[in-house]
Amino acid sequence: MDLSLIGLSLLAIGWIVQLIYSWKGKSEIQSWFLIAYLFGVILLVVDGYMNNLTGMALLNLVTLVAAGLVLLKLNKPVKTKKK
Repeated sequence: MDLSLIGLSLLAIGWIVQLIYSWKGKSEIQSWFLIAYLFGVILLVVDGYMNNLTGMALLNLVTLVAAGLVLLKLNKPVKTKKK
């Protein structure tokens, strides 16, 4: 199976997960969405480099880094101010 097809399928699964949570009234970004998104984009980056699509691979790499930073931010404990 083609890496790009698997990667895009993971992206679609991530968006479906996020959509289901939003239908339940949850407006925050879900970690499962980002995890599926990250794995999907990793496959798109690898596929891009394997097929000499370096421009596309680099742009996907940028989105990979951005999604990774969002995931780190979501999982970082919130500091509360002491009174």
